[in-house]
Amino acid sequence: MKPIQEHPSTQIAEDELWSLIRLYADYYWQENTSFQCTGMRLSSEHKESENPLRELQDSTLWDIGCLVTGRGQSWRQHLTDRKLQREFHELICRLPASSDSKREPLYISISGRPRFGEKGEFLGYHCLAREITEQIETENSLRRFRAAMDMSGDMIYLVDRKTLLYLDVNDTAWKSSGMTREELLRSGPLDSLQQETREALERRYDRLIIEGGTSRIEHEATDPDGKQVYLETYSRASCIDGNWIIIAATRNVSRRKRMEATTQRLHRMYSSLSETNAASLRAVSEESLYHSVCEAALKGGKFAIACIFAPDDAGNLVAVAYAGEQTGGLKEVIVPLDPTDERAQGLIGTAYHSGQACISNDFLADPRTTPWHHLGENDRVASAATFPLRRHEESVSVLLFYSVEKNIFDEELVKLLQSMADNVSFALENFSNERERRKAEEVLRESEERFRSLTHLSSDFFWEMDHDFRMRTYEGRIVGDSNMQAVAAIKGRTLWGFDSLVCNTGTWEELEERLHQHERFKDIEISFTNSEGVVYHLSMNGEPVFTRDGEFQGYRGIARDITERRRISNHIQYLATHDNLTGLPNRTKFNELLENNARLAERYKDRAFALFFLDVDRFKKVNDTYGHHMGDALLQEIAKRMQKPLRTTDIVARLGGDEFVILVNAVNDRATITKVASNVLKAFSGGVTIGGVHCDISVSIGISVFGVDAFDEETLLQHADAAMYMAKQDGKDNFCFYEVPAESAQAS
Repeated sequence: MKPIQEHPSTQIAEDELWSLIRLYADYYWQENTSFQCTGMRLSSEHKESENPLRELQDSTLWDIGCLVTGRGQSWRQHLTDRKLQREFHELICRLPASSDSKREPLYISISGRPRFGEKGEFLGYHCLAREITEQIETENSLRRFRAAMDMSGDMIYLVDRKTLLYLDVNDTAWKSSGMTREELLRSGPLDSLQQETREALERRYDRLIIEGGTSRIEHEATDPDGKQVYLETYSRASCIDGNWIIIAATRNVSRRKRMEATTQRLHRMYSSLSETNAASLRAVSEESLYHSVCEAALKGGKFAIACIFAPDDAGNLVAVAYAGEQTGGLKEVIVPLDPTDERAQGLIGTAYHSGQACISNDFLADPRTTPWHHLGENDRVASAATFPLRRHEESVSVLLFYSVEKNIFDEELVKLLQSMADNVSFALENFSNERERRKAEEVLRESEERFRSLTHLSSDFFWEMDHDFRMRTYEGRIVGDSNMQAVAAIKGRTLWGFDSLVCNTGTWEELEERLHQHERFKDIEISFTNSEGVVYHLSMNGEPVFTRDGEFQGYRGIARDITERRRISNHIQYLATHDNLTGLPNRTKFNELLENNARLAERYKDRAFALFFLDVDRFKKVNDTYGHHMGDALLQEIAKRMQKPLRTTDIVARLGGDEFVILVNAVNDRATITKVASNVLKAFSGGVTIGGVHCDISVSIGISVFGVDAFDEETLLQHADAAMYMAKQDGKDNFCFYEVPAESAQAS
């Protein structure tokens, strides 16, 4: 391209040219050889008084503080081009805000061409510029939005409703897919949601388009490593440029699912442990005990087989009791008692000879189980565990579990199964002791000292009472000075005479009556708090002691520390009755509390109560705008604020979603109820701020009074719900008492 040369007609040419270039540019100016502006023209949309580049006259771009912000551009490179008298195009610059703060920063795109005289001497530059502030801000906004998507830990997909293909995905989505972004964008949700048909997917998407709102589904999938995962997907529809786009956010909830499954499994195992204890009490022989234990154990977990191996007359360990659907292969399992035999070095033989549990979470890959792999393949055995059953510190048999799942025997389950084995061992010892007692009572008395020594090696305690039921002996492995002090303090006193002891099974009066009747007792649970504030739970078994002449001497028995078992049981009960997000009572617990309140109110007039039914106003808008993470955090804050203005006797529960209820106890007058409701509304005055984000929410409250508006729980809840909807219709952020509908009042 030839350089522009200056001549007398240049001014006229520039005027004509300006009429054309003003269609493209907002500004035109000339620069001298020092790159200073010597004249400027504006487009018709700008007035000279509003010219943001007016400071450029007789100055350079860098003199007025322009910054080069274009990608791959810099002042160093640009000045080099100017020194070499080169053309330059689309130089992106940021013009700083004016000193009087009336003008925001401005982005302009500048192009320039060198000017030359008739003799070829360099005269400066012709420059054109156009404002691109809106374009730059849009691009920055899109980049921030894109960065936010890619930083999200959730998998985010944009789906074209027409083609059912992905339009865009974030980094988390394609990295989790095991494919490249390009490969993933050539697929769609039908490729990943294999459990949903095309027809079902289209119906779900169309329902989102027609009805609005959000859909939630859970489904199983396989990750790039081949592991099974559980995914939770929230979807909503949005119309963009006339096209319907489905926006889906998927979260990996495998950990939560595994925790839920583990909790359920542990709950079943505790039930199984209880049944095993019951079987031990009912059994009249070792043979009946073994069969009962196998059947009870099979109810507790994902076990295909439960079996007990014991020595036979030929010197081998063989199956003597079993339960399960595929037990035929157990007859082929013969384990020699000779520890040098290869077959005796597997799980069963190792447990028997070592006296320790033996675990294999990958049965078919474990070299110890090689002699039994062919049987394991037939019965689909994936993992196994063996526990020695001991009597007087000697292994007498082995309790075996087979599972069709790998890695099922985690630390918690092994601990439970060990407790089960310990209980069976305890029952075996009781059988042995009972036989010895029948042979000779004196031999049993001589063995008491040995039995006491065993308690120091186990979790059991041996105790004795005199004929006045005062504790005479309490021996075992007692840990901690505070516990030693507690044991020392109880000696010489009755259980019910010790202030910190609590009877959790019945009452002390009932136990004392049984002792006076000289009855045996089992599983009497007591608890105590030591001087350090630690609570312990003990299970006591006892039997009366008589002389040869039948004279009553007192009691003796065993106590077992069941603190950990009680803690886990209480935790499972808490999980079943409380909302895991807010910690409030859930619907199940609320129904129980409501029923108890109703029964008391029917019997006692001063136990009247009111039910508040609360719904969070505009919660859905917050959830849809900021996502379920913000929604969860908001629900937790709402739960805290609801409790602050209430009395200690009042109860807040979460029914689900953004619905809450409050039981306001011991009230029946509207003035008191109105004051409580007003205090709850004030708790949300001005909305809630979560993580720097202001959430414009409030609550609507419906109120129904028991004994006035309803005389049963279901009607009371229905009336409170109806009153809540009236509060919403009246403008939200208020409360309404239930009023009998006009037609109902007329009918009555």
